[in-house]
Amino acid sequence: MEIAIVKEIAAHGKELRPIFLPREVKRLVEEKQHIFIEKGLGAGIYIPDSEYAQTGARLTGNRKELFRKNIVVKLKPPLPQEFRLLRGNLLFCMLHAEQNPQNLRLLKAAGSRAIAMELIRNRAGERLISCCQISGEQGMIMAFHLAKKSPSDCNVLVLGYGTVATGALKVALSLGAKVKILRKSEYKYIRHFLRRKDIVVNAISWPREERARREYLITKDMLCLLNKGAIILDLSVDYPNPIETCQPTLIDHPAYQVEGVTHISIFGYPGLVPISSSVRYSRQALPILLKIASLPLNKLPPYLKKALIEP
Repeated sequence: MEIAIVKEIAAHGKELRPIFLPREVKRLVEEKQHIFIEKGLGAGIYIPDSEYAQTGARLTGNRKELFRKNIVVKLKPPLPQEFRLLRGNLLFCMLHAEQNPQNLRLLKAAGSRAIAMELIRNRAGERLISCCQISGEQGMIMAFHLAKKSPSDCNVLVLGYGTVATGALKVALSLGAKVKILRKSEYKYIRHFLRRKDIVVNAISWPREERARREYLITKDMLCLLNKGAIILDLSVDYPNPIETCQPTLIDHPAYQVEGVTHISIFGYPGLVPISSSVRYSRQALPILLKIASLPLNKLPPYLKKALIEP
């Protein structure tokens, strides 16, 4: 199987992370896969091309050639000009089609299929390729940095209980913040719990029905209940989401203000620590790519079939 691993070219801001590091590329080569690496793949995290060359993979700068291989692997969704390079092959990446429906149209136009990394889950529903806890940790660190208070002086309200929320809680509690986790049964008292908070963390996966109806847990008129200089830290990837004033931001412009409240809503918090997140993604994606490369698509196990996108 010919597999191309291509570098990220972000539309806005910098994306430094390679989806595979040399150690995992070497494993792919040892499994008799024909691996093609785009030159400069690891430059953003200080990995020279020579380290990839030592794995036995072939390096090339020809993007058109790379995007025509049997399997094209990258971390983020392709840009429109990259989708147009695909030709009836298989894309393996974070597709985020629900948030970016145009990706499906571009995939269909290319006659290609995709396995979306974010949809690959085990029987318990846990994502197998994920840096969710890193998202919570890095978001919380940035919120404290912008809060103009010592963490131990901050009152923090956390919405959500999952892995992302766990990362935020780990940082908040370790730094001595006063933390309240809002239970679902307490949503109806949201105004009470917002009062005198310095940081509000949204880590809720907001159901599609609520998004369609534009239903919110925290509305714009409630922002005045927060302390002056308050922070809203949005860790979700759902838009609209439980907070009316949230909209996605990027790493190079992470924050904006509404009614004097700073909003942080980065789409891709793990990119704040590209070395750490690259190590995790590379390790997690290796066994899955080996499985994909060893089987025809109609023979994939159920957990991979559920992540297969055939527009």
